[in-house]
Amino acid sequence: MSTTAIEAPTPRDLGLRASFDFFTHEHLRIADLDVNLHVNNVAMLSLFENVRNRYIQERTPLVRDDRTTYMLVHLDVDYKSELHYPGVVDAACTVLEVRRTSVVFGQAVFSGDRVAAVGHAIVVAVDRASKRGLPFSEEMKQRFR
Repeated sequence: MSTTAIEAPTPRDLGLRASFDFFTHEHLRIADLDVNLHVNNVAMLSLFENVRNRYIQERTPLVRDDRTTYMLVHLDVDYKSELHYPGVVDAACTVLEVRRTSVVFGQAVFSGDRVAAVGHAIVVAVDRASKRGLPFSEEMKQRFR
């Protein structure tokens, strides 16, 4: 398994709100803090997970049913600035690339226009019976755009 970071497949700057058109409004919790009183890395990953799954449900053809599912197979995060409690942030998600059986999402968390973290997530469509990647049809690929 490779440990190298995934480079953004498009020149889009994930540190800019304008690179996104899908956001969730998230309230920070006191339980999200680390010993330095910053929002911790696990909480940041939860913000990424929340927005990514809402995006998948609302804007993609990916489904979980008796025959198919999807799985996160890669996640990278670059932390750009601190977040503090109390606070409200916007988590963002967009599709960067559709591959044969997977999709690459760009993600970010913003406090106002200040970016706190950016990252990439790769999600694979999976056939439940074979446990293998499920290739996207051309029609399905178009529905990601």
